[in-house]
Amino acid sequence: MVMPLWGACESIRECEFKPTKDARYLCTAVAMVNPVVCDQISTRDGITQCRAITSINPYECDRIDSPGKRQYCKMAVRDLQRDSIWAIKPMK
Repeated sequence: MVMPLWGACESIRECEFKPTKDARYLCTAVAMVNPVVCDQISTRDGITQCRAITSINPYECDRIDSPGKRQYCKMAVRDLQRDSIWAIKPMK
């Protein structure tokens, strides 16, 4: 059974506490906004999901074979898009 890789973090420091190596790589890639880190993930679907999340592009999720994982990927990207849209910083 492959666990979902969703591992978005506020900071790279949080990535140390993820339960699996793949989740730590995903967390690091998202925190650094660096899709190159995704290549270290052990599964093809995991790499694709990581690239989709780091680029905030749901179309990458369509490459995932499993319908459940594909939908999970799209929801993860949607959540990041939503967070980036609503991340309003207070004016100084």
